[in-house]
Amino acid sequence: MRKGGQKAKSNAHQRRVAGIFTLAYYPAGEGLFKSTPGSGGWDKRAAPGDIIAFKYIDKKTKEMGRDKTFPMTIECKDWKDENVKHFFSGLYSDESQLFGWMEQSLGDSLYVKKIPIVVFKLYRTENVAMVMSTDFQQLAKMFGNFTGKIYRLGRTREKGFRADGIGTLVFVLLKDFIQWIDWEIYKKGVC
Repeated sequence: MRKGGQKAKSNAHQRRVAGIFTLAYYPAGEGLFKSTPGSGGWDKRAAPGDIIAFKYIDKKTKEMGRDKTFPMTIECKDWKDENVKHFFSGLYSDESQLFGWMEQSLGDSLYVKKIPIVVFKLYRTENVAMVMSTDFQQLAKMFGNFTGKIYRLGRTREKGFRADGIGTLVFVLLKDFIQWIDWEIYKKGVC
């Protein structure tokens, strides 16, 4: 890959995910999601995650402000290696790349007390939403049973679960996850 090619690929992935969330959360055009400048390099209290929700404060002047009612921090990952076997080879290890991604997302979400979500895409596949099992259970209490396919990955018992709460991860297709959530509940500030 040419120099800077991976960064461009990651930025394109973030823009696509931002577009997906914009259509779901702001269907009437009252806001949009944007990539965090510097790929999440800002102060985590001001801009947690890779993608941030913005709503229009004044539609005439196009002035926008951060939408603090959006309940999640979104970390985007685009698997670099064309060989998907490398991704799955370390899957059942405590050092799996997936746990590292969730730790990064959890670190962002702790500043703002929101649900950490990682949206990743393996080489030429669909976007997958990864959420901690405890958060997924809370969402299921609010929105009912998830009707799509659910995959789980837990840490090994010998090492136990981590103090940060990352024990079991839940994976679902992003399109199914977005359809499952009733976004209007969050916009009204009910939760």
